[in-house]
Amino acid sequence: MVKAIESVEEFKALIAGPEPVVVDFWATWCGPCKLISPHFNKLEEKFPGVKFVKVDIEEQPEIAQEQGIKAMPTFKAFKDGEVIDQLTGAVPAKLTALVEKTAAVAA
Repeated sequence: MVKAIESVEEFKALIAGPEPVVVDFWATWCGPCKLISPHFNKLEEKFPGVKFVKVDIEEQPEIAQEQGIKAMPTFKAFKDGEVIDQLTGAVPAKLTALVEKTAAVAA
């Protein structure tokens, strides 16, 4: 199960770590977010070396603002506090490619 981020502190600690992290910035009212969510969850099972988390932009507006999130869903990959890659939109193939790139950085 993909973990929901519950605080700014938790988010900052997670993305600053050495383990690669893919973050799904989403909102409950976002239709495309709901469509891509099962695909995101399946990727977590396929890539055990990558952490997968979700940030509800309504519950964590400070994180969304700090990360410059303008559209949902937006996916951002981090390692050691740096952005590896990002994607806006609910395109399963592009999301898979982002996660594969993230996993390769981790290897």
